[in-house]
Amino acid sequence: MSKIVSEHDAAGLKKADHRAVLERPLPPGQHWYYINFASVQAALTYLNTPLVQSAGEVSATARNDGTVGMLTIYPPTAPLQPPQRWIFESFNSPIDAVNWLNEPLVQSDGEVSATLRNNGSVGMFVIVPA
Repeated sequence: MSKIVSEHDAAGLKKADHRAVLERPLPPGQHWYYINFASVQAALTYLNTPLVQSAGEVSATARNDGTVGMLTIYPPTAPLQPPQRWIFESFNSPIDAVNWLNEPLVQSDGEVSATLRNNGSVGMFVIVPA
């Protein structure tokens, strides 16, 4: 299990030596990492700090307690370029989340990482614009 990363430390994490949080390497050159964030905002700060992870390179769980667990590939294969960025959306139900996702512009594969919570709500990291 990795340490909890605060919003303050999130941006600097990409500049740090990632071997400190390495769980299992995948050759060549890229590796999956597991990171615990103290908040959704800390996770977004990390995701939106260059090099920005692209579609399919993030699986994030926004927990009921406000923390975020994330599996992510670093370095990214093809980093996102502005104006694309990661955002977080909360929904009261899966139907609300699906309706939002199906509004134009529709997100493509790998552009969403959603958590369907036990209380029926949905927390979702999304790449925008789609």
